[in-house]
Amino acid sequence: MSRLLLQKRAFTLVELLVVIAIIGILIALLLPAVQAAREAARRSQCVNNLKQLGLALHNYHDSYNVFVPRKQESAVGYSSRHSGFIALLPYIEQGTMYDRIKAGDATYGPFGPTAWTG
Repeated sequence: MSRLLLQKRAFTLVELLVVIAIIGILIALLLPAVQAAREAARRSQCVNNLKQLGLALHNYHDSYNVFVPRKQESAVGYSSRHSGFIALLPYIEQGTMYDRIKAGDATYGPFGPTAWTG
């Protein structure tokens, strides 16, 4: 009788493998849901960016009664280096970048070294 009281109950190998298998199945069921949530967040962010761009275009139109030109005019005509979207920068809360581009700061230009960082 004393021998039965002194024995400790431990998990068998089969019980341990069953628990690991159940945890693996739960993770396998959870992964697609996490991926779907991430994709929905990406889609929502993209739609929001397009909406902000559309609002900026219409705010520009309200200010100047024309939509943004395809390219920015320079003293000698149209410049192929600057996009017309530079004129939208103040309308998408990038006024500082707009001022630096207009001032001729190459580090904020469309082909400058810091243009695509971040």
